[in-house]
Amino acid sequence: MSAERARDALPTLRAAFEATGSGAWLMRAIVACGLDEANGYRLALQLGDDRMCGERHATEARLIDGEVELIDSDWLSLARHRAAGLPLVAVAPYGAIFGGLVAPRGGLLRGLADLPGKRIGVVHAQDKNWLLLRAACRLRHDFDPAEVSCCVTAGSKSALHDALCGGGLDAVLLYWHQVPALVAGGAFREVCDLAGLLANFPVPRPQVPTSFFACHEDLPRSAPALLQGFVRSAGAAAARLRADPGLWSRIAGVPAGSWAGAALRRKWLARVGLAWAPEMAARLQELAELMAPPGAPRNALPAGLLAAGLLSRGE
Repeated sequence: MSAERARDALPTLRAAFEATGSGAWLMRAIVACGLDEANGYRLALQLGDDRMCGERHATEARLIDGEVELIDSDWLSLARHRAAGLPLVAVAPYGAIFGGLVAPRGGLLRGLADLPGKRIGVVHAQDKNWLLLRAACRLRHDFDPAEVSCCVTAGSKSALHDALCGGGLDAVLLYWHQVPALVAGGAFREVCDLAGLLANFPVPRPQVPTSFFACHEDLPRSAPALLQGFVRSAGAAAARLRADPGLWSRIAGVPAGSWAGAALRRKWLARVGLAWAPEMAARLQELAELMAPPGAPRNALPAGLLAAGLLSRGE
């Protein structure tokens, strides 16, 4: 059998990711290094925009509509979908994916205590970055930004970036990979890296993956070998990107040697490739409760959310 025919005979995994950010980088590394075929499947990668579709990210909507089989999402989003009756499950850990609070340089906002009265841009009101920021302010400073600040929702990370650069906002909660280039330009500063905030929330703790590769709950039953192959390839891609800065720069499209590129890689190394341990489920439950807005029900994470496997601890 020819190599082309052999490749065509492999099962296909359709995956949707935003075109920018570390999820897309991992998927590009899988394809570029042939890690999908090496693990017995073919990755059909669809990269799209970052807009919201109602209360869902565009990739979540594509998974729910059956256009693809795999996406990445955080545990809170998956829990909300599952609680609403959508049978989505986490299949493997991805990383501690949190962004940063960025403000114009020279402004009056220096720390979280300065947020009252300020205009803060967010992607949407259920964004985990916003929920974490609110919870940290409640615990440490005895106020909730949702009550004492003006929250401006942009609907996408790119629109949020443009809103910050256009003026009119005192700070925004950007996705982590947007921060270094903005800071390098000199006009903005990072007030707070939320990944660091999470590690000390409410007290210093080891990091835990908060974002996962996710699918419909039927897939682990109908195609376990396919998912196991994907998990192996994702772990191998992360390992190669960690070990080879040149490969990482090419995949991420970042010029090697620049300050912004070095800062971006440091943030990536601190977030991606975290291994899973069973006791981490309790930490995710604790975080979900701490980050619940005042008055919201503090329910347990829906049954089955993590039951799809965390198939091989990311190996």
